[in-house]
Amino acid sequence: MKAFVSYSVTDNNEFILTMLSSKLREKNFIVTTSQNFYSTIIDYNTMSEIGTSNLFVGVITGNGTERNRVLEEWNYSIQRNVPNLLLIEDTVSVHQNFNDNYIRFNRNSPKAAIDEINRRMTPTQPATAKNSDDIVPWILGGAALLAIIGLLTSKDK
Repeated sequence: MKAFVSYSVTDNNEFILTMLSSKLREKNFIVTTSQNFYSTIIDYNTMSEIGTSNLFVGVITGNGTERNRVLEEWNYSIQRNVPNLLLIEDTVSVHQNFNDNYIRFNRNSPKAAIDEINRRMTPTQPATAKNSDDIVPWILGGAALLAIIGLLTSKDK
C-alpha cells in the first residue's frame, strides 16, 4: 500500500515527519510526499502520487508556511476518492463550513484530539458503504496521527 504525506510544519518540527513515516511503514505503507514546495499549483508528479495512493495524510501546524499547498493536495485526494486524514493545529484558522475528514489539536491540551482519533479508529456500528469509507483512513492512519500529536505536544523536545 502507498501513503502520500503532505505537511506544513516549521523546520524545527520536521522530525515528526520521520516518526509519521515510520508509523506508516510499520503498517506496510510505502510513503511518498510532494516535492513541489512553495506552490499551490499541483504538478503532474504530485497528482500521480496522490491518485495512486491508498491513504493521504496531511499535517498543518500553526507556524508552517505551506498550508495552502497542503489543502490543495488534500482537496485533490478528495477528488480522487483517496481515503484521507488531515491534522490541523488549533492556531490555524479554518472556514466555518470546513467539515471534512480532519482533526484539530491543541499542543497544550491534546487529550480531546487523542480521544477523537481513538473514537474514529473504533467502528461502533456494522459497516455500511458510507461509514466504511469514513473509517478506512482512521484505521490505516490513526496511530500515526496519535504519534504526531504526542511529539508535537511533548514538553521535553
